[in-house]
Amino acid sequence: MRPRSTAARRTPPTGMRRPSLYLAVAAAGAVAVHVLAGPEPAAQAEAAPTGTVSVADALGLTASARPVDPARDLAPLEELAATRSSREDAQVAAQQAQAAADQAEVDRLAAEAEATAAAERAAAEEEAAAKAAAEAAAAAQQQTQQTQQTQQAAPQRGGTGAAAAAPAGGVARISNSTGSVKPVVQAAADAVVSAVPGAGRITLGGTRASAADPGGHPSGLALDYMVMTDAALGDAIVEYHRAHWAELGVDYLIWEQRMLSSPGGSWKAMADRGSGTANHYDHVHVNYRG
Repeated sequence: MRPRSTAARRTPPTGMRRPSLYLAVAAAGAVAVHVLAGPEPAAQAEAAPTGTVSVADALGLTASARPVDPARDLAPLEELAATRSSREDAQVAAQQAQAAADQAEVDRLAAEAEATAAAERAAAEEEAAAKAAAEAAAAAQQQTQQTQQTQQAAPQRGGTGAAAAAPAGGVARISNSTGSVKPVVQAAADAVVSAVPGAGRITLGGTRASAADPGGHPSGLALDYMVMTDAALGDAIVEYHRAHWAELGVDYLIWEQRMLSSPGGSWKAMADRGSGTANHYDHVHVNYRG
């Protein structure tokens, strides 16, 4: 066993440890002096400058020294209220004007619809009346033909023949529904049946209340010469009226969907009314002056 070394157990001298101890003590003393000598937080707060900042200063506004004038200060508000009231009045007026315009348009459309319906009813009535007259004319023509055949088969006495179909004394037979025709119309019809061959054997349609033209059939100033399919007879009746326009008192003629308003004038085409009778292909319509 080795003996312990006395050098390893030797401690350093006391004089070598004292400088470190002194340095630590000095540092602790400096800290204590700083704490004891420094100003207190309350003193620092009291030393800080004090002052108040108003809301107006913060917003950059300055107080006005002028006196308060309620009328002047309230004028902008009154102008704003007046402008708003005027705008509301203008809006109400515009709405009322629009409502009136809408109602006027509705009334106009209703009036147009009523006028169209009335015209259609009148046209339908006229067509129905003309169709009835055509049927009556066809029946009369058939009866006339039968009479002529009977007369031709019977013994001839005193010159009795086809000429007997014409009215005696040249007086035209006119079919009237609402009273007699005007004298000028009767005189014209008498002249036609006396002068135009074949005109005395056809039906003449006079007054009727269902016609659309108030100045024609309803007033007794018009005649329908129902020639049916005999277009040559229709042309002859037209030419006789043109040749004696003034003395017969003719106002206008309608024949084969055309109108003639003067003896030397030109025919004017008419709108298609849908049927041969309505378009005057089976009869000559003559309006006379009252």
